[in-house]
Amino acid sequence: MVAMRCVNAIVLTVTLASCGAAAPTPASSQDASGQPPARDGSADTMSANPPTCPGAPDFSSNDKCNAVSNDATSVAFSAGSGNPPTFTGGGIRDGVYHATKAEAWGTTSGTGRRFTLVVLEGGTKFYYAGDILDAQGAVATTMVAVTTASTSGNQLTQSTVCMVGSAQIPTIESYTATSDALILSATQGTVVSATTYTRVGCP
Repeated sequence: MVAMRCVNAIVLTVTLASCGAAAPTPASSQDASGQPPARDGSADTMSANPPTCPGAPDFSSNDKCNAVSNDATSVAFSAGSGNPPTFTGGGIRDGVYHATKAEAWGTTSGTGRRFTLVVLEGGTKFYYAGDILDAQGAVATTMVAVTTASTSGNQLTQSTVCMVGSAQIPTIESYTATSDALILSATQGTVVSATTYTRVGCP
């Protein structure tokens, strides 16, 4: 498969599309029972810090916006109570993550998520595929993206390699990483928003 690099865009289309030449259609995200397939958790390596996924797909070294199949479930927006949490940073573990919470402090309205995030190459390459949902749970926009990432303290810095969609990924976010979750948070004025991604295994 030939990897194609996209031009880094600011204003993006809404459709979920390839960033370059046509690529093979990803495998179905459902099995015969209609459920998402189980991830290969047996490939996890717990001795590294943070652990990596040996034998990860070959797209890990390429810049393919259409490499990830989104098999996450929809998560509605929820208004956070009290004060925002303190974000503590940490080593980001390679693997497949599904968005499991979309919340914000300083507002009572926001957007839901149906997102899959794949983290590879020792927490330095992020692959996004998913939908941002409106208040009724309908798809407001769809996005796929590839970023390179680095961390310092509790700050995650991402540089967009390839993106298709009208959403944007903040350049700098606060974050908390644990062995089974990654929380990414952005602040706009008095509003602090956060998306929690739960790790479901290796690709």
